[in-house]
Amino acid sequence: MNLPFVLDLLISIVFIYLILSLLASEIQELVTTLLQWRARHLKDAIESLISGGDRTQDSRKVNALIDSIYNDPLIKNINQEAHGLISTGFRSITRILIPGNRKGGFGLNQSSGPSYIEPDTFSTVIVDRLGVSHLTDKLIEIRLEKFITRILGNVTIAGNRIEAVPNCEESTSIWGRGMALGIELGDDDRYYHLVESFADVQKDYSTRSAKLSTCIERLGESFDQFIAAYQSDIQGEGKNLSLSSFVRRITNDKLSLFGPNNERAWITGGLQPTVSDIAAVVDKSSTLYREVKARYSNIMTSGQELQARVLTSKTSYLQQCSGLTADSISSYQPTEEDEQNCLGSALGELTPEEFRIYQDYQTYEQIDRALDHLPKSFKDSLGILARRAQTRTSEAGNAVDDFRTEVATWFDRSMGRASGVYKRNAKGVALVIGLLIAMFTNSDTFHMFNRVASDDSLRRVITDRASQVVSKTEPATAGNNITSRDLSDLKNQTQEVLDDIPLPITWNPRNLSQQLNCPYNPTFNNLKNGEEKIYSLLTRAQWNDLYQACVGRTSTNDMSVPSQVLEMIGAKPMGFLRMFAGWLVSGVAIAMGAPFWFDLLGKIVNVRNAGEKPKS
Repeated sequence: MNLPFVLDLLISIVFIYLILSLLASEIQELVTTLLQWRARHLKDAIESLISGGDRTQDSRKVNALIDSIYNDPLIKNINQEAHGLISTGFRSITRILIPGNRKGGFGLNQSSGPSYIEPDTFSTVIVDRLGVSHLTDKLIEIRLEKFITRILGNVTIAGNRIEAVPNCEESTSIWGRGMALGIELGDDDRYYHLVESFADVQKDYSTRSAKLSTCIERLGESFDQFIAAYQSDIQGEGKNLSLSSFVRRITNDKLSLFGPNNERAWITGGLQPTVSDIAAVVDKSSTLYREVKARYSNIMTSGQELQARVLTSKTSYLQQCSGLTADSISSYQPTEEDEQNCLGSALGELTPEEFRIYQDYQTYEQIDRALDHLPKSFKDSLGILARRAQTRTSEAGNAVDDFRTEVATWFDRSMGRASGVYKRNAKGVALVIGLLIAMFTNSDTFHMFNRVASDDSLRRVITDRASQVVSKTEPATAGNNITSRDLSDLKNQTQEVLDDIPLPITWNPRNLSQQLNCPYNPTFNNLKNGEEKIYSLLTRAQWNDLYQACVGRTSTNDMSVPSQVLEMIGAKPMGFLRMFAGWLVSGVAIAMGAPFWFDLLGKIVNVRNAGEKPKS
């Protein structure tokens, strides 16, 4: 057995495996698309991620949170579902036949989902759904108010003077310093203007009219102007020990709180929340969340009244647009466009301040519902992620961005493990499909090997056609990396091969007689150009001839095929055992995939044709 013969034999077997693997790939891709395995597996992986692996715990909350994620516009935008009459019609049929493809499987009224979600997209959706940015802004707003109170004292503007709240004990505040030194600040214009400017800064941040960095600069500038005004009084009045001590103390307080360039105010005022603060603010049992909720409670009554007004105005606009009466408007189903237009008209009737309160109320209601649907396992996971991110966060970093990055990394690693599970499942499906193809096409590896080894003409034809296919596809697959387009070209090439080469597969009497070692002698002639069609698909007459050859007696037409098969197995047990073993080997080979066999075929063909081409 020389080397060219061995190479030709390998080329023939590998080429047959390649053809069958292409068929298996098409079937698996069709099944995967119909059942939406990739999208379904992704959703299951997200469900396992959120539930912490225990899907029976808080299943209702887990499902509600997943539905809200899939209903997010960012996720909907990457779910590119096919459109058109044929595509939608085919999708409607699959919804009837396949329960997993029905509406509601991937969020509200959605029957399909994305097969892949970017980690940054997922983390952005999670942060947005939990209202992390809104809650963090409210937390900063609360801390800014406390920081201002810490500086000024717990005071209020009452007409043209400043009054302290009863039992005010902030000894380190400006009001407290003045009280300790006997300086009356209630009627002091300079202190009045300072309190007024601080109130303006606080209002600008609460309405998001100014950035936090700008607000801190304005606080520092107003504080410096207040100190400078008192310093000029000291120089004009001469030496006043109380006033000098007051100025010296508030100057030191300003430096301690703000630093030389106002950079210390972020830390001393707690105006830069940590990642741990973010994790606590989305936990409804934490002190921080209750503190933020108290701030929202100030607008709850006004927000509910405004919402009722907006709904009434929206219904009125819908009634005007549709021409319906007040009694029939309840049964009217407006389009989404009409509903949005009428809602916009209703919101246009609100003043800017009312619109801000309405938005804050709507935002809090959405966040509160999302946090209610937060499973305990997911809360625990967010706490762990926050502690992990805290160790990596610099003092100048943005806690929300760091938390979002940590969630994205967590999701990416989890999806990496889920991808491995999907590949193993896909490999198992490929093995099942490979075994089925081997059985239905009667692809017996041992029989194929014997046929190709003994038939020189068949071997020569297969190797020549295999070399042609490789040479035609080789420029597009430089580096032995086959792509989807290359596979499509390869399918077209191999289709021509199937039309020309009688491969040693399929259920025909000649193959079966050789597999079972039965001397097949047909008792009828089916002639075409003077030659018997012994490689045609198995007919009843041919089956009876094969049965006679294996069992040794003539079959009658009233005998059932299963009983004949049982008798043939009893007569030729080793032949059937060898056939089953050949199917098993072929099934495993087919499951390895067309890219593997094409790469291997290209290497063998190059060796047979005197090696690879030299690099240019």
